[in-house]
Amino acid sequence: MNLAANIDFISVISNGAINQMSSPMDEVNLITQGLTVSGLLKFIRAMEWDSNTVARVFRTTKRTLDHHVKNKKLLSMSISENAVDVARITTIGAAYFGSIERWKKWLETPHVQFGKEPPETVLHALRGRELIKRIILGLEYGFAT
Repeated sequence: MNLAANIDFISVISNGAINQMSSPMDEVNLITQGLTVSGLLKFIRAMEWDSNTVARVFRTTKRTLDHHVKNKKLLSMSISENAVDVARITTIGAAYFGSIERWKKWLETPHVQFGKEPPETVLHALRGRELIKRIILGLEYGFAT
């Protein structure tokens, strides 16, 4: 089994400030303050995403991300909230599929549940992430999805 399957990606993206066991209020406080760009970059490297994918998933632009990196600015509340939520679903997905590679492969594979599109096409939206989570939990517990 790949070591990434046991990684808490919420801890990665927040540089250890919060993790999957943190209280909702700790998450809210960190999201309100804004994540550091360094945690986001660690997560991006783990996912091996290109800048276009990153901008789409986190609902921002490449230029905005570059600006944050260059100036070491904290991320906006919106980007931070999306980032924590994507990290949460990645922790669940990597654990279920046994590796980050298999999780990414599943995200890139078209599925009927997503209108014959890959799940990654809905990762940018809260409801899309909820659907992904529901499907993974259904798979985990043996329900037809």
